[in-house]
Amino acid sequence: MSRGKGHVPVRTCVSCGVKRIKKEMLRFVLSRDKRLVRDDSGRETGRGAYTCQVSSCIDALKNRKRLETVFRVSREQRKKAG
Repeated sequence: MSRGKGHVPVRTCVSCGVKRIKKEMLRFVLSRDKRLVRDDSGRETGRGAYTCQVSSCIDALKNRKRLETVFRVSREQRKKAG
């Protein structure tokens, strides 16, 4: 797969499942202390999750169970960090 001039990165919203152009999405990462951080630069280290810029999608990502699924973090790991 060539990434020529016509390549446009597409990401899927982890909340609603809609696919959009990467520039239209918000990226979130877990910080070292397991807190949800918005990554405006797109360069933070760690696993990222993308959501639509709709408040309902952002709020759904803040759900603990959703965080565990998306970032593959268990409750025990979150408790150790906090």
